[in-house]
Amino acid sequence: MTIRVFIQSGRLLPGPPQPGDLPAERVFIHASEVPEFWVETDSEAVPELGRVVTFALSRPLDVGFERIVGTVERKLNKSSR
Repeated sequence: MTIRVFIQSGRLLPGPPQPGDLPAERVFIHASEVPEFWVETDSEAVPELGRVVTFALSRPLDVGFERIVGTVERKLNKSSR
């Protein structure tokens, strides 16, 4: 099952994955009047609301960051397709 994790106070960081990082399958930044930032993961180890979470890209990409850090704002369970 895929979980969409909405991130509050998120930061995109360079550097290799660290122990405890969850795999980030997809990263979304919606830069609108009401900005949203979320990560989708297949990991079931996502912490509860208000807790800090760290993700690492599941595959290396040349996008200027490899890790995502922030606070869990809300979670949405999605069915796998």
